[in-house]
Amino acid sequence: MSNDNSNLLYTRKRTPLTSEIKDVFQNFPYYSFEYIKSLFPIRTWIGRYNLTWLSGDLIAGLTVGAVIIPQAMGFANIIGIPVEYGLYSSFVGMLIYFIFATTKDMTIGPTAVMSIILAQNIPHVINSYTGGKFPYSKTDITTCICFFSGIFSLFIGLFRLGWIFNYIPGPVISGYITASVVTISIGQLPNLFGIKDIETRTNPPYRVLIDFFSAIGRTKVDAAIGIVSLVFLYAVKFGCSYGEKRYPKYKKIFFFSSILRYIVCIVVTTFISWLLLKDETEKAFQFKVVKTVPRGLNHIKVPPLSTDLVVPVLRNLYTVILISLLEHISIAQSFSRVNDYKIDPSQEIIAIGITNTIGCFFGSVTATGSFSRSALKSKTGVRTPLAGLYSGLFVLLALYLLTPAFYYIPQAALSAIIIQAVLVLLVSPSYLKLLYEVQIWDLAVFSVAIIVSMVSTLDNGGKDNPKHAYVPLDHPSFTTVANPPEGIVIFRFKESITFPNATYIDTNIVDYVKLNTRRKYKMDVKKGDQQWNEVYNLTDPAQNEKLPELRAIIFDCSAVSLIDSSGLQSLLDIKKSVNKHAARKVEYHFVNILEEHIQNALLKGGFGVLEISPDQFSHRSKENIEIIEDYNEKKMDEENNDIQAVISIKSKKRFFHFTMEEAIFAAQSP
Repeated sequence: MSNDNSNLLYTRKRTPLTSEIKDVFQNFPYYSFEYIKSLFPIRTWIGRYNLTWLSGDLIAGLTVGAVIIPQAMGFANIIGIPVEYGLYSSFVGMLIYFIFATTKDMTIGPTAVMSIILAQNIPHVINSYTGGKFPYSKTDITTCICFFSGIFSLFIGLFRLGWIFNYIPGPVISGYITASVVTISIGQLPNLFGIKDIETRTNPPYRVLIDFFSAIGRTKVDAAIGIVSLVFLYAVKFGCSYGEKRYPKYKKIFFFSSILRYIVCIVVTTFISWLLLKDETEKAFQFKVVKTVPRGLNHIKVPPLSTDLVVPVLRNLYTVILISLLEHISIAQSFSRVNDYKIDPSQEIIAIGITNTIGCFFGSVTATGSFSRSALKSKTGVRTPLAGLYSGLFVLLALYLLTPAFYYIPQAALSAIIIQAVLVLLVSPSYLKLLYEVQIWDLAVFSVAIIVSMVSTLDNGGKDNPKHAYVPLDHPSFTTVANPPEGIVIFRFKESITFPNATYIDTNIVDYVKLNTRRKYKMDVKKGDQQWNEVYNLTDPAQNEKLPELRAIIFDCSAVSLIDSSGLQSLLDIKKSVNKHAARKVEYHFVNILEEHIQNALLKGGFGVLEISPDQFSHRSKENIEIIEDYNEKKMDEENNDIQAVISIKSKKRFFHFTMEEAIFAAQSP
């Protein structure tokens, strides 16, 4: 937008459908070529790969590779298949995914949630066979599931249907993952204590817990290894966390020491196991160990696709597809939000589809994104998706060189690692508090998801709303609105700010602001410091200077009757991205809020109070800033039940308004 057009009110121009169809047919070769190019995001950044990115990716990739080995073996145990299949899934996923990825932080492979889903699907497939003894192995079932989940995911992604997942509320996903954590942790207790003959895969968690305590008298030596391993893992974790805060100078040392606890746990317990069992026969072993792991890739083959297997697999496939895609996309969105970049959900689904379709030929189980390993990857300074290649090569190397050492790994130690790894997925009390304060219905949905999953199996646990739209400038309700000054953007919501609209709101507002206002963030950034998916030097500095500098965004909420936690999160994401783009704390004003709970939710999210950016200090006296900070702690008068504008005491700065003119005037004031 040129600088002489001061009206920055968002106007959405709709093209007639017939014109769009005609355009597609006329330019079909061009659109086809562009579509094929879009399937390979790697082409946009691999040419700019540099030594700075390489060093960050190597550290992150090798770190994740070392951690995933014991985790993958543990996840294979959850499913009930040989541990090498977990390793196959790890290396295949990471060797393929980076080519199609739109997120640098994601680590793809076997996960705890998907493992329990597969473990619960296997009995369904076996029990559906009526011709006598089931002729296929568990690994035949898992590779068949992997193949078809990949094919269907690929179909969903290629037809750009990723938007469907915007209609699944965040609290439902959080509730399901929380229930999965509890289910997996309880399911690992018998293994941790060496208790046999407890069905953990098909029974609901409460039944497993009852059976476990009923059989506690059959505890074996495994308990000593498992409990000591679990205590060690948590002691190192909390000790290093304390050390990072107490001695910031040695933060990196404590961080990597915390990561190494998994490797140390496996190495030490394996060495002790070898000392105790090296002279014993397998029948005389006092505790369970992994035993023989075949060297290299020994299960490369076409998955069995006979009708007897395919039909029951397809009948139970919907849960696998739904959970794998939901888990992956929610994690990808989480890290894109934290690290300030955008993902393409449909492209991520394509990546999952291709990974699983190819992976099944190597014996892989259904792979998806892992939260704990992705968090580790992010913290270790990953720069591009290519880090996954280094992780995959590390696992492949281990399959050829370290398999003899895997024989003596105690199963109880793997259970301890799994329990410790999945418990990080539990939601924090602050999240539950936010759900309660913003929209109690979200808390109810979260609770129902947990209860359903806990009293049954996880595959039993999981109203369309119109999409959000912006009202055009010539809409009758805008006839009395004066054009805003340069640098002020006005958005009017036509619907409530809820989970179906959240992603759409975030994407469209941020894209519009970046396109039509001046970028002040890192225009001259070095190549090594660039985000892998953003080329800063493509922005013409001269053209950028012609754009208006963003001062404030005004949201007209006259049509908003509800805001939920997903909607609030989308506004927070907008705030973070826009502030970074403008290199300052932009003001956010709200007009015509009709419900008190909406204003309260915005206050809980940090809106409605004055924020001072460094370049504004010259305009505020020290005394005024102190008064504002004191007011920010109070936020609003709890004694007054009326919806009122929140006003900074001495500056008289308003952020909640009754009229658009008032909001524009406030946005202009210093």
